[in-house]
Amino acid sequence: MNIHNNQWGSTPFLFFLTCLFLTACSSSDTTPPTVCTASDSTLPSVLMDEVEAEAGSSVTITDTFCDDEGLSEVRWDLHSAEGHAHEEDGESEDEGFVLHSGTNWAELEVRLISGTSSTEEWTVDVPADARGVWDIVASLVDEEGNAAPDVVCQLHVDNDFIPEFNLTLVNGVDPATWEGEPEWAEGSTVTLEGTVSDSDGLSSASISLVQESDELEVWSAELTPDGATSLPFSVQVTIPAGASGEYHLEMVATDLNGVTMETGFHAEVE
Repeated sequence: MNIHNNQWGSTPFLFFLTCLFLTACSSSDTTPPTVCTASDSTLPSVLMDEVEAEAGSSVTITDTFCDDEGLSEVRWDLHSAEGHAHEEDGESEDEGFVLHSGTNWAELEVRLISGTSSTEEWTVDVPADARGVWDIVASLVDEEGNAAPDVVCQLHVDNDFIPEFNLTLVNGVDPATWEGEPEWAEGSTVTLEGTVSDSDGLSSASISLVQESDELEVWSAELTPDGATSLPFSVQVTIPAGASGEYHLEMVATDLNGVTMETGFHAEVE
């Protein structure tokens, strides 16, 4: 009888232990972390739409990150905003047409953080030959592995050191109104209008069309600035008959101090 009672009594006890084990092994934390930087902060933050910077300077991004249970990791990813879009709040955000200059600058840092609130600074050195718009993407994960939606701001880099191309019209259309890369027909002619400038004066400038598959130059034109600080231009780019695929329009200028700048954009030829 005693044995029967012990066996009968062990059943609810085992059930209790099982429930306790399952409760301990399962997590009720499903809340992702957030960027909780104060709304009145005047420091550069990923919550800003755009951060301004000068080429050759340093920029420090300062943000506070929060989680109801505990933070684990923050990841900053800086890359060119050219040619792609990021989705925020269910909507795709694209910078649009931007002539980027300089090196293919990119930065990445992953940092372990802890506690329910942590204020972090991330400093990057802007290259002296950079000009254009870059994305800064902040990604957060808490101790339970909950990931927050990416937060994206844009870093706008101005540059007074290197020459600058400015395209005003392409086949009579302002490129700022483009949605995605332009599409050109094989055997057609594309008219480019704009200016190239440098405060120190320009020694040379050129425009060329390059086939991306093999880096073959299929068209080029030399401009003659003759030391001018600003040179308006209007050139007609000839798309070869039978051309197809991805091409890159390259624009290169050198000032009287020997400083060279290269920029351009992609185009699809059909």
